Amino acid sequence: MYQTLEYGCENGVAIARLNRSDKLNALNPAMIAELRELVAAVRADKAVRVLVITGKGRAFSAGADISRLVEITDAGGAIEFFESIQTAYNALEDLDRPTIAAINGLALGGGCELALACDLRIMADSATLGVPEIKIGALPGAGGTQRLAKMLPPAIAKQMIYFGEPLSSAAALQHGLVNAVVPDASVVDEAIKWARRLAELPPIALRCGKTLVHTGINADLKTGIEAERAALAFLFSTEDRLEGMNAFLQKRAPKFSGR
Repeated sequence: MYQTLEYGCENGVAIARLNRSDKLNALNPAMIAELRELVAAVRADKAVRVLVITGKGRAFSAGADISRLVEITDAGGAIEFFESIQTAYNALEDLDRPTIAAINGLALGGGCELALACDLRIMADSATLGVPEIKIGALPGAGGTQRLAKMLPPAIAKQMIYFGEPLSSAAALQHGLVNAVVPDASVVDEAIKWARRLAELPPIALRCGKTLVHTGINADLKTGIEAERAALAFLFSTEDRLEGMNAFLQKRAPKFSGR
């Protein structure tokens, strides 16, 4: 189905693996197009409750394929390329269910930005996160300047962007850029473990929770609280809300249907 990705889904947990390991999973136009297709396919498949993204081999993704970037010689070509990758990552960020990046190795440039577009990040102990584009006369072009500024203290975001030097897993965890750091061999297994837990929770409530967090980041407090109230009113009309409360009162495990 895909040429640059591997994809499968089992029991509500979908796993997408970047599959250009001989190029450290560098992002080329074909991979970007397939990432966009993948997100659309996941959105259309209600059997998928959680999406995990990782890389094959020893890298998550080393970023954009520089051999392709050097071919861009004008502003029009640059806008076209960066709009394509920004569109793909924005669609991933806006996906209506949880996403987890299992950062199994180098995550640089567009690879770092791909991880940032996911909801949760689990990082291998030896992995690194960074945006080194300044070293080739450019800047992060897949949302990195904006997402890093929202996720990190401004001084740390500027340090990463200005110097182009990566963060270790320990520093990424310290600054709250990742949710957990685990031994290299267990990073994908840990991400799947988290995904399975999420897959057992009510998908409509998860979707609303994701939307509310995004709203809160980009709106004032009053607007966010009003959105929260509307979301709770909606959730009280769902079968899953009734199932969850009845299961609690009956001291049994709930079974959520997504309705």
